[in-house]
Amino acid sequence: MNHTVKIMSLPAKEYLVIKGCGKLYDPGVAGNNEDIIRNRITDGSVERLKKAACSETVYILFCNTCVRNDEDKCYDCGYDIACENHSGVKAGEEFAIIRLNPCEYAVFTCDFESGTTLRDAQEQPDDLFWNGWLKENPYTCAIDDPANWNGKGFAAIEQYTPLDPDASKFTAVMWYPIINKTCAPICTGDRNE
Repeated sequence: MNHTVKIMSLPAKEYLVIKGCGKLYDPGVAGNNEDIIRNRITDGSVERLKKAACSETVYILFCNTCVRNDEDKCYDCGYDIACENHSGVKAGEEFAIIRLNPCEYAVFTCDFESGTTLRDAQEQPDDLFWNGWLKENPYTCAIDDPANWNGKGFAAIEQYTPLDPDASKFTAVMWYPIINKTCAPICTGDRNE
């Protein structure tokens, strides 16, 4: 995997989403997550989302919400398929609205040539971010703070091109929300006010 990293600021954005859940299992616990992307492409939900939002670009919002699940020994985290809501459509039975705060992001652009599936693509950039980049830079991750786990306007953003679960070559762009450590106490609140 080849990758580049840059810091970008994104303004507040509204997304129309298909709600989903990913499980972050405790160390040593074997678990199984639904192949959310494949299932939503197959059932036509992604195409309906793109049409409703008037957007061709599909993202995944990770960890906008996160709750402890002691029974399964994991955290249940939001893993929502999303499009920027260009149409202004309101939430309904099939789709929800998520608003993200303006925020700085560490943006990892990763080119996968083979041997990795779309379903597992986040593992390598996650490792680079959490175990390398974050330790070497003066930032904390907004979604690492439990105060931001309940829809407080922060999420990691994933984008896969092409959005094809069977692709052997694809690009993954991962936006990790970051807060400079020197302003962390004043920057973690809701900034949509």
